[in-house]
Amino acid sequence: MPSKRKPRKIENLSAALEKIKAREGVIGYIYRDSTSASVDLRDPTKTIEYAALSATVRESGEYLSNTFNLGDVNTIVLEGGDTKMLLLIFGDHRLSIFTEKNVDHNTIYDDLT
Repeated sequence: MPSKRKPRKIENLSAALEKIKAREGVIGYIYRDSTSASVDLRDPTKTIEYAALSATVRESGEYLSNTFNLGDVNTIVLEGGDTKMLLLIFGDHRLSIFTEKNVDHNTIYDDLT
């Protein structure tokens, strides 16, 4: 599980994302804020699928959190058969990092927070 620290604004996001993107097993990321988005995926033809996955996971996490009175959603990890997604929410910023299943999402989380 990621640490219990609440994600905050990442000081040098572009440098952190370049470091993470260079890791073995990282498929890519989608970063969104209130005015823009940045996408960097190994396979750009899958941008729509990854964006839909990211949005659906965020909405589902918020729904579950509201239903069970869990408080604000800050971090979600979704693990599938071959792929894992780490979603960080800080303010109006959303960062989804997609990796192969065997990548340790905790080290990625620690690099960002």
